[in-house]
Amino acid sequence: MATNAKPFLAFFCSWIFIQCAYAQEFSQTVRGRVIDAESHASLPGATVVISTLTPAMGTATDIDGYFRFEKVPVGRQDIKVNYMGYKEQFLSQVLVGSGKEIVLEIMLEESVKKLEEVVIKSREEGSEAVNEMATVSSRSFSVEQTGKFAATGDDPARLAMSFAGVSTQDDLFNQIVIRGNSPRGLLWKLEGIEIPNPNHLAQEGGSGGTISMLSNNVLGSSDFLTSAFPAEYGNASSGVFDLHMKKGNNEKREYAIQLGTLGLEAALEGPFIKGKKSSYLINYRYSTLSVIEATGYKITGDIRIGFQDLNYNFFFPTKKFGTFTVYGVGGLSWSKIDKQKTYNKIPYTDRGISDYNMGAAGLTHTFFFNDKTWIKTVLSTSGYDASWQQGNWINNTYDQYYRSDFINKYARAATQLNTKFDAKNSIRAGAIFSLLYYTNSWENNYYQTSDKTNGSSSFTQAYAQWKHRFTEKLALISGMHYSYYALNKSSYFEPRLGFIWDATTRNSFSLGAGLHSRLEPLGTYMLPFTYKGNTITNSALTLTRAFHAVVGHTTKLAKTLTFKTEVYFQYLYNVPIDIKGSKYYSTINSDDENKQTILQNNGFGKNYGVEFTLDKRLAGKWYLLHTISLYESKYMPRNGEWLSTRYNGNFIINLTAGKDFAVDKKKNDLFSINIRAFWGGGNRYIPIDLTQSQQQGDEVKIYSLGYADRGANYYRIDAGVSFRKNKPNWAWMIKVDIQNVTNHLNEITRNYDPDKQAIVPVTHLGILPALKYRVEF
Repeated sequence: MATNAKPFLAFFCSWIFIQCAYAQEFSQTVRGRVIDAESHASLPGATVVISTLTPAMGTATDIDGYFRFEKVPVGRQDIKVNYMGYKEQFLSQVLVGSGKEIVLEIMLEESVKKLEEVVIKSREEGSEAVNEMATVSSRSFSVEQTGKFAATGDDPARLAMSFAGVSTQDDLFNQIVIRGNSPRGLLWKLEGIEIPNPNHLAQEGGSGGTISMLSNNVLGSSDFLTSAFPAEYGNASSGVFDLHMKKGNNEKREYAIQLGTLGLEAALEGPFIKGKKSSYLINYRYSTLSVIEATGYKITGDIRIGFQDLNYNFFFPTKKFGTFTVYGVGGLSWSKIDKQKTYNKIPYTDRGISDYNMGAAGLTHTFFFNDKTWIKTVLSTSGYDASWQQGNWINNTYDQYYRSDFINKYARAATQLNTKFDAKNSIRAGAIFSLLYYTNSWENNYYQTSDKTNGSSSFTQAYAQWKHRFTEKLALISGMHYSYYALNKSSYFEPRLGFIWDATTRNSFSLGAGLHSRLEPLGTYMLPFTYKGNTITNSALTLTRAFHAVVGHTTKLAKTLTFKTEVYFQYLYNVPIDIKGSKYYSTINSDDENKQTILQNNGFGKNYGVEFTLDKRLAGKWYLLHTISLYESKYMPRNGEWLSTRYNGNFIINLTAGKDFAVDKKKNDLFSINIRAFWGGGNRYIPIDLTQSQQQGDEVKIYSLGYADRGANYYRIDAGVSFRKNKPNWAWMIKVDIQNVTNHLNEITRNYDPDKQAIVPVTHLGILPALKYRVEF
């Protein structure tokens, strides 16, 4: 560990010890609702027990499925839920604090056997996906995990880097690579409908940025999928973030204030009217760096970064007309680069400014026809503005010489119908309609040129999927997804199949397969460019297609320990490649650009590998997640050869672990240690011809080899320590995260340096500490 971090950690641990010298006993309310996992109908009379207490506390749900415990001691508690004819649900190590009530929604899975034959197998809350239609390559993640795992910054994308098959290209950004795919193949969904890239400082066509605009103060349990998605997911080729917002507390007004390196944050929630079921939840955050820089300090040197974001979720239930939700997420972010230079003996500042502004707002309506059938409808509007400008300050006069601005707007409507016929059969079907609008404007003052283009189109999707449980141990999920892109009238039918077999009490097998497709960024189709004196576009391009197949095996080594193996194969086709210029260009290797050249769907790609996951869920106050991924990622451009993609790292080894310690006599307060170690193949880059570069005085790349060269292996160790202190009716928490504690400078890529006449590495970030202090009341 770097020596500058050791004194701080020593002081931090000593200060915590002093805080624990005196202890009182505190408690909190734990309440929630128990529902059917598929029909979402309430389950009255379910038994709910907090088993970690002596004696245990127990209660039964009321006619609407609600339960309530008063004066539950703070700390981690285990909760068991039973209902006749259903599998037992077990929630392990739920963190109860004195600052906020615990409000749970617990889903139970119905047994397919007759009541008199039932021998119920316990179902444990763990990594299983929230979406019961997902069979392979999927897992849920919780709000606590986004705040607990080391160096995540409360960001779901950075959290996903602990999962099998996931890596990153740059320490500064949260753009993720899934099983060797381009990051731009990732789908972001919020409340059941697609949203634009929800990350600060993102770029046109990208899927990541520096940090998420979505605060974990508003996120509920969500899903992350990496392959062979169920039929309801379209417009995705590499992965899906299926995010859900939690509801605000509908009985009590609660608040949270957070001060940290990343931002100053405030959250408030509560009932609109006490005694009613409606609630609000609002979270606002402003960049800490911007506040500091406003005082005149430039702690980041020539680079100035700032952001702010707002999240909200308003919930309105009615007795006869269903429930309504109004939600939204929005963020503004900016990066400014000021560098003092001298040109013709005149001092001036070269300034680059980039901005990314994004917003999404929606209205959802859920209506229950009966205890078997419900329908959910979502209306949303969203968009983003990604801009870049370059200019000079000369003698106090600003001269902008280049500006580019991409604006994309969307209007979407989606509806989903879910019917549970019986314990064995359920069907889910729906449709999604999207209106797409695009504008690009740019100007170059040096050449006195400018242009503005715009266009629009629509994208329609429909799907149906059927889950059939043959027996208690065997289930089949089949479905079909349909896509229609109006710009070039291309349409696709994409069958999907999933299979789960619990062969024994300890071993289960799974299978998933299907066809998938993904739209390129709208500018790829509509941005005009000049070729041989003619202005043309790539509007004839169709969607990128992919076939996914996954086979998995999970064995239960102990009550809280599982070992999972997945073997996968992905075949990509209809991939846009450069048909007239570069023989080696393919969108498979792109992350955030709109290529201005003639593209045709003649490219191919393939990803295949095996993944191993050892998962010890949080129990006994400790957890462990260890993954090993071995893979190949290849593409075929116009030259007809199979080449390594830009994202072909070949291997990933990841270890994430943590431990909680009750540090006072009453076991009210928690001290936590968390660590994450990552080791993987280095970033790939196009080889550089050193001899030719030295002769020409500039970098010369060997494009015919593709991304044949790979940098040094990437490794990084992150650590986090936190302390949570409970007080009467409120609590506070302090956490220190240290990214890259060994200060190892990993390679991003390699460039030719004309001054040194040598190939030199470009490195990632070094050690990066982050501090956060949070108060809940």
